[in-house]
Amino acid sequence: MDQATLIAGMEFARTRLLGALTTIENSGQDVQKVLAWRPAADRAHIAWQAMHCAATHDRYINSRIKGGQVKDESLVTNFAGGSTPSDSNVPTLADIRQKLESSFADAVAAVRGLSAADLATVQDLPNNVRRSIGESITLLTWHEAHHQGQIHLTWNLYKQAHGLK
Repeated sequence: MDQATLIAGMEFARTRLLGALTTIENSGQDVQKVLAWRPAADRAHIAWQAMHCAATHDRYINSRIKGGQVKDESLVTNFAGGSTPSDSNVPTLADIRQKLESSFADAVAAVRGLSAADLATVQDLPNNVRRSIGESITLLTWHEAHHQGQIHLTWNLYKQAHGLK
């Protein structure tokens, strides 16, 4: 596992996530309404899914990999794992893009600063999980792709529910 491969995977997943948001933005629909729409009761809206990606990068990079504090406590509190999507906290597309950009830039910079030995370092994580730093970066890439898929599915369900193609 090396920096360049990990960063390439991260960038590919991020490009797909941003592409999904651009598709929604260019759809002619009320973007805020789309971002806030839930496919069913107790399911996350698109805005939460996207912000969850930003919050997860913040938590994993700053707290778990670097061993410090999260950079944006509000982001992590409202959108990281364990949070509950809220209909009263639906960020705008501009806010989502800003948080995604900031947390991603920090993540890429952190990965660039890791040596091969760092990437191989195994950490003790919550819930009795042991994983190398390289595996955690791979997990972040998978995680983002997973939520991009949920965004894509939610967008398709929104279109179906609203009689759109």
